[in-house]
Amino acid sequence: MSFFSLDDLHRILLGKGSWWLLLEVFARSAFLFVLIMSSMRLLGRRVASQYTLFELSVVVTLAGAVGVPLQATDRGLLPPLLIMAVVIALQRCMSFASLKNGKVDKLVAGEVSVILCNGEICLDELRKAVLSRERLFSLLRGRGVQHLGQLSRVYLEPSGNIAVVWADTPRHGLSIVPDIDHSLRQAMQVNGTWCCASCGFAREAEPEHSATCDRCEARAWQAAATELED
Repeated sequence: MSFFSLDDLHRILLGKGSWWLLLEVFARSAFLFVLIMSSMRLLGRRVASQYTLFELSVVVTLAGAVGVPLQATDRGLLPPLLIMAVVIALQRCMSFASLKNGKVDKLVAGEVSVILCNGEICLDELRKAVLSRERLFSLLRGRGVQHLGQLSRVYLEPSGNIAVVWADTPRHGLSIVPDIDHSLRQAMQVNGTWCCASCGFAREAEPEHSATCDRCEARAWQAAATELED
C-alpha cells in the first residue's frame, strides 16, 4: 500500500494549478513588484523609514509571497519560490545597474531633496515628499533645533531621514517650539523681526494685518525667535 503518489507531489509543489501557472506567477510577481514601488512613492518617503523605497518593496513582496502558502495547504510551494527568485533577481540587477549608472539609482531609490534653505522652508519640495510641516518640526526638534534661523540646509534623504547643516552665523528665525510651551516661546521671542508662519521667511518691519508673504503668499506671521543658551 503506497502512502505517496505523483499526484501528491504535484499538489505539494503546485497546489491545484498546472505547470503553466509558473509563467503567470512570473509575470504577476514582476507586475506587483513595480506596483508596490509605485504605491510606496505615492505614500511618501517617511513610510520607508530606515529603508529606501526599493528595499522596502523587496521586503513587502517577499513577505506577501511566503504568507499565503504558510496558511493555505492547497497552495503550492513553487509559486512563492519563483516570486522570491524574481524579486531577488530584480534587486541584484538594479543594484548592479545603480553601480554602473547613478541615474538608475536615482530612478529606483529617489533623489535627495533640499527641504529647507537658509532658514526658509521649501514648501514645494515638502509637498512632493508628502511631509507635513509639523512632522518636519518634530524631526528638527529631535536634532536640538530651536528655530529655523539656526539652519543653513536640511536635506531629505531617499530613506526618509533628514540631514541637517547648521548655519555658520545663525540669525533670527521661525520658532519650532510647540505652541503649548508658551513660556519658552515668549522667552525666545525677539523684537523687530517677524517670520512667516508658513515658510519661515523673515522681514524686519512688522507686517500689516493682511500682509502676504513674499515667498509663499501666506498671511500668518509671528515674532521671530532667537536661540536660548543651555
